[in-house]
Amino acid sequence: MTFTDQTRRLLAAGALAVLATLAAGCGSGDDEKKDAAAKRLTIEETEPSKGRYALKAPRSVEAGLVEISFKNNAKAPADAALIRVDGEHSAREVIDKVVGADDGAPIPAWLHATGGVGRTAPGQTGFVAQVLKPGTYYILDTDSGEEEGAKAHATTGGVAPLEVTGEAAGKLAATPATITAGAPKEYAFKTEGLKAGTHRVTFSNAGREPHHVVAFPFQKGATLDQVKKSFVSEGPPKGPPPVDFMRAQGTSVTEGGTKVVTDLKLDRGRYALVCFVSDRKGGPPHVAKGMIAEATVGGP
Repeated sequence: MTFTDQTRRLLAAGALAVLATLAAGCGSGDDEKKDAAAKRLTIEETEPSKGRYALKAPRSVEAGLVEISFKNNAKAPADAALIRVDGEHSAREVIDKVVGADDGAPIPAWLHATGGVGRTAPGQTGFVAQVLKPGTYYILDTDSGEEEGAKAHATTGGVAPLEVTGEAAGKLAATPATITAGAPKEYAFKTEGLKAGTHRVTFSNAGREPHHVVAFPFQKGATLDQVKKSFVSEGPPKGPPPVDFMRAQGTSVTEGGTKVVTDLKLDRGRYALVCFVSDRKGGPPHVAKGMIAEATVGGP
């Protein structure tokens, strides 16, 4: 479930790595009704010492509709991915399979990517709403910051257990804007209602494989063919990148049949929608299978 080495090189070419969630201030949005029955889960990342991380979170939360806030108080970008496990598995086992496995390695049947908050800038807060099933979870900071060769924060303390109890009642409120992965075919995206500004967007994985989306703004004059070539080329990209890595937005990884609602701040213009996840059985990232599409964001 990690980015490939080629992807890391591409992200580094943008001077700042992808910010896969919004900065603080991305509130509830006027275009979505608030569900009073939603539970709240607040997660906080700290950096007690250089290279050491700590995730602070409740030990448990009730199943159902949960609004998750992730405050990044560390000095590097961080995330709060939710991983549900079947049976008895330690945090070390989960870390090894999520951030320690080789690129394209198979995903164990007992491990399920269930969303969470994606990459969040230092000092900022990310948000996601989703329906959580009961079970045993781990919250992992899968990020490794912006230093080349740095280890994922989960390996140096950025992990916390979470028990989800009760019944998974409740459902997400509809949003005017949607991004659907795995439709109309597995390695495809379709969008509806994307517009400029800060809005709540439903990300739906309608496929069978795990997916996420990272939305990169096109650079002026760039074409989709140029973007495709830059993401699948061997070795470091040549020349200026065709997308703006510094203004990218995105989601965490979710299994097929899962929906989450997150805040996205989009500017008017063209975006490349990309999935870097591999199939559960392993193999190349989905972008190498053609999971890249162009979307146009209109005015408010």
